[in-house]
Amino acid sequence: MSLREQALEEIRSAISVGDLGEDRIFSAAGLAKTLGMSLSPVREAMMSLVAEGTVEAVPNRGYRLVPVARADLDEILRLRLILAEPAVQALCASRDPATVADLRTAADDAVTAAEAADRKGFFAADRRFHYLVLSRGLGGRAASIGLRLRDQSRVAHDEEKPQQADQESAVQLHRLIDLIAEGDAAGAVELVDDNLRYFLK
Repeated sequence: MSLREQALEEIRSAISVGDLGEDRIFSAAGLAKTLGMSLSPVREAMMSLVAEGTVEAVPNRGYRLVPVARADLDEILRLRLILAEPAVQALCASRDPATVADLRTAADDAVTAAEAADRKGFFAADRRFHYLVLSRGLGGRAASIGLRLRDQSRVAHDEEKPQQADQESAVQLHRLIDLIAEGDAAGAVELVDDNLRYFLK
């Protein structure tokens, strides 16, 4: 993993767990200091996020998150479902043991992190899980689009109960794997729909 990719992963995690709020303007230099990284890869990572539509540049000041309203979350969810549903259907049709094993590893990591109240670890594992679903089910381009949409989401559930929400979502990942292994496409579609609504709960 390159330094730019490391910086991008760290910044995405910070956005996911709420360390970078929509009400803040932050500089690449400040982020680099916080992350303990050099300025160049952090600046490159921020420009990638600008290109993706996750953050926007503020002239002579730095960067800020692009605000995401409930209507935006609803639209993002609809688009993510358009990708996720045929992806899990394809996985149910193939029932590939290697894919099931890789998904289970990511789900195990999500459960472990959720139980430890490690939100950064949970989001990283959950992101990896859904990347695998899309990349193995539909291909790399679909996975790239799906993750870009995911990164534009914000967690909308009751922040007083984040651990409970994370644990419930992580448990769903294991149930989804079981349905894929059984070839139950209808059940898998229904469950992935509910799991993706995590950001709205």
